[in-house]
Amino acid sequence: MKKFLIIIVAAIGLFSACKKDDQKVFDKSADQRLNDALASYQTQLAGAQFGWKGLVYPKGGGIYTFYFKFNNSNRVQMLSSFDSASAVTFKESSYRLKAVQQPSLVFDTYSYIHVLSDPDPDVNNGPVGVGLGSDFEFYFDSTTNDTINLVGRFNGSKAQLVKATQAEATAFSSGQLASGLLLNKIQTYYKRLTVGSTAVDFNFDPSSRAVKLTDNTGNLLDSSKIYSYYLTLTGIAFTRPIVVGSLSISAIDNLNYNATSQTVTGRINSQTATITQVATPLRVDATAPARWWNFAANRGSFYASFNGFHVNGVEDAYKLHSIPGYSFLYFEPKAVPNGNIVLDFLGPVVNDSLNYGAALRPPFFTGSVVVFQYLGDFGTIPSSHLPMYISTISKMIDGSGYYLIQTSASTYDMVGARDGKSWVRWISGQ
Repeated sequence: MKKFLIIIVAAIGLFSACKKDDQKVFDKSADQRLNDALASYQTQLAGAQFGWKGLVYPKGGGIYTFYFKFNNSNRVQMLSSFDSASAVTFKESSYRLKAVQQPSLVFDTYSYIHVLSDPDPDVNNGPVGVGLGSDFEFYFDSTTNDTINLVGRFNGSKAQLVKATQAEATAFSSGQLASGLLLNKIQTYYKRLTVGSTAVDFNFDPSSRAVKLTDNTGNLLDSSKIYSYYLTLTGIAFTRPIVVGSLSISAIDNLNYNATSQTVTGRINSQTATITQVATPLRVDATAPARWWNFAANRGSFYASFNGFHVNGVEDAYKLHSIPGYSFLYFEPKAVPNGNIVLDFLGPVVNDSLNYGAALRPPFFTGSVVVFQYLGDFGTIPSSHLPMYISTISKMIDGSGYYLIQTSASTYDMVGARDGKSWVRWISGQ
């Protein structure tokens, strides 16, 4: 019993010692320390004389460049690399600092930050109800005098703010962030970059800010051939250098667009670079069309495309998302047996159902392209859906056919062989 009492007394003494030590370490209450942290972040954000340049990394992929100018009245002005309008036109909204488990920065009225997380696919071409998987509430992860690292509270997207210089603030204000978007003026799927005697084909995806490239020996299935890029004040930069032969490309700067020749010129490592439109890539995978069709046909599977056809620089060119209840464009090889005839099926999924669509003859493969033929329609097509439906079917059966470019084990891009300015992205259903 005496031994037991000694243990209890010793434990009480140890607890008291810890409590006294805690009191020495924290001379303020938790609430006071939190309020001090929020005040410090407020001073840091609003005290940056020339604002902040930022990179936002949505969980759904891509990297977006921002410029922020915070003030002490909970207002922020911003620019964004999302499109040509947001890159040159300041948008003002409100923000606040609050404690939500951790000190957090909250953009609490709709702004360019919210565009990345908007659940409407017409806004950012992201999946319905998800957007690009970005955030507009961030907690402070770490800071230095010149840098703030943030983490999204809902999706876990990352953001980094770095103090801008006076020269950078001037460049942002004069619209130079839009220079990297000049590449979008070249509307072909592939854009050919030539530097000296080196030529390589790039495909820039503005939605995912990803780049695929190929030369005459390249293989798109090699994941090392897929890169991420972001806009800078003079052009674009890659998250890791692209190595083509002896050429290492970390950025393409000083971009200029020539409307007459429809080319973009720039600089890579002090060398002149020219980017032109091409209808036929340097490397054509002649076996891809049959491989694409057989992959689904042999599994009794299908392909889905959320946005349908991209045409002449316009995503969802035929406005499939304007159909109420639209989910995705559905293509199934060998879908409808009709006696001894096997048909393919193409149609929109609306309200989770396939109510109508087109019967296509199983494609024939000529050279390196696939060609489809229209046979007729299934189901009753609502009159309000006809413009979108007819345009989509007409594009599918373009007599020039399509190249197929395999971008992963189960995804393909189908690119028009006529001029390279139309394509559709297919994702395998299983």
